Amino acid sequence: MKGDPMKKMSEKALKGMTETELRSTARRLESNVTKLRKNKQDSKDLEMEICYIQREIELRRKFGHMRAATQSQNDETVLEFEQP
Repeated sequence: MKGDPMKKMSEKALKGMTETELRSTARRLESNVTKLRKNKQDSKDLEMEICYIQREIELRRKFGHMRAATQSQNDETVLEFEQP
């Protein structure tokens, strides 16, 4: 999709998604990649986005409890003036 306005998801956005949302987004992007390939268009950006989503799913499976603990610990160390 030349000129595709798809905005890349941040790490924070990925962490905020449920596993169901991550899987659904990955499937949607995979479908778009298939369409692009059929039309002989570049699908590299979408493929990279899929990789980031798959990585987040994999990290949750392996380190889910540790990632959550690290995130809450990071939230606790935020200085008062840094808080939203």
